[in-house]
Amino acid sequence: MKTLLAALTLLLTCPSAAQLSGQNPVTHPPGIVDTIFVSGNAKTKDYVILNEMTLKPGMQATPEAIEFDRNRIYSLGLFTHVDIFYDSVGTIRYLFVDVRERWYLVPFPIFGFRDGDPKRAFYGAGLLHNNLGGRNQKLYASLTLGYDPSASLSFIDPLLDRTERLYGAASVSFTRARNKSERESALTGEYNEEHFGISATLGKRLSLYQTAGLMLAYRSVSVPNYSPGRTVSTDGNDKFIAATLMYTYDSRDLFEYASQGILTALSVTQNGFAAHSICYTRYAADVRGYLPLLPRTTLAARLFGSFVTGGEVPTYGHAYFGYGDRIRGYYHDVTEGEQQVLASTELRFSLLPPRTIAVTGLPLPEEFTIWRFGVSLALFADAGTTWYRTETIGVRDFMAGTGGGIHFLLPYSFVARLEYAWNNSHATEWILGLRGAI
Repeated sequence: MKTLLAALTLLLTCPSAAQLSGQNPVTHPPGIVDTIFVSGNAKTKDYVILNEMTLKPGMQATPEAIEFDRNRIYSLGLFTHVDIFYDSVGTIRYLFVDVRERWYLVPFPIFGFRDGDPKRAFYGAGLLHNNLGGRNQKLYASLTLGYDPSASLSFIDPLLDRTERLYGAASVSFTRARNKSERESALTGEYNEEHFGISATLGKRLSLYQTAGLMLAYRSVSVPNYSPGRTVSTDGNDKFIAATLMYTYDSRDLFEYASQGILTALSVTQNGFAAHSICYTRYAADVRGYLPLLPRTTLAARLFGSFVTGGEVPTYGHAYFGYGDRIRGYYHDVTEGEQQVLASTELRFSLLPPRTIAVTGLPLPEEFTIWRFGVSLALFADAGTTWYRTETIGVRDFMAGTGGGIHFLLPYSFVARLEYAWNNSHATEWILGLRGAI
């Protein structure tokens, strides 16, 4: 009875997020945790938050562990504000987790320039439900027109089964994409590819940091006029089943801009199973590490590689720099091959550590009035190359660039980068990026 009364007293006296600063207050020196209370999650289930925390009842809390868990919860992408503090009421020593939820059902316009080229404008609309049933389920639909028109629908459930800790996903998509291969365009002219795909994923969360899964997909790729290399099938239509085995270890604190932890993402994809058509295997590894050095200073590094074995790889299955992955110093240069490697490193100094502010005086719902900002300075170096299996590579084949810039951590998990780079061909360039490089 005393414990129950103490808990009720706790819930009545705990401060709200409005009373808390954005810098994670600690009322008492951290110690052993007897219980954890969650507040402010009007829609989100408690277990969604608790599953991301390293601290559990019976464990010793430290300021470092509390800050790590605060960033992990924020990385769920469900909250505009997260606070955790340690206190006690009577004999109960507790962690109090207070959150403010984002707006979950978001219709939004889509506009941009494909690959950063103003001549490749696309536009459309999308609808995102970021937290179906309060279970962190994601439902996403979009339609774009203009350059590379597309339509997609996807659903992700990070915890299909709480007992077995299973997760699942499904998607369907269609894209009419301009050929990416500058090599093929120079030989045969530009052309469009029509991509249609359906996929389903089932996986298991092995621990707080580890997941493993299997994705099965049906893919169809069509080109208007067959030419060797555009497709494997001589009629210009590749239709095949793909299977991907995936393993991920992710101990990063803040996913969009980590300051500590490790990410290791490994995958093996078998594209096609029939010897007379598409039948090749792609192996991919993405390893990233974040090491805190001096106060506010982090050394970040990434090593990425993608390799193939087996039969013919069509043009649309090649590896590219200049689209998703880029080498700073050659940011807009497109290179192509069957295989690729990339090494990157950044030395970051947090000029303004991430902090939460409440914005007043704007005609916005409450969910849009709590903003999180941060500013960092960075020095970087990148190096990478692409090649075909028939080629050998050496140090001179690598494109390399170095430079520095300023990074902005923006509300709703966006990262903006303004950087200046120079490459090993003595050319320089300005870069504006809208996501983290590492």
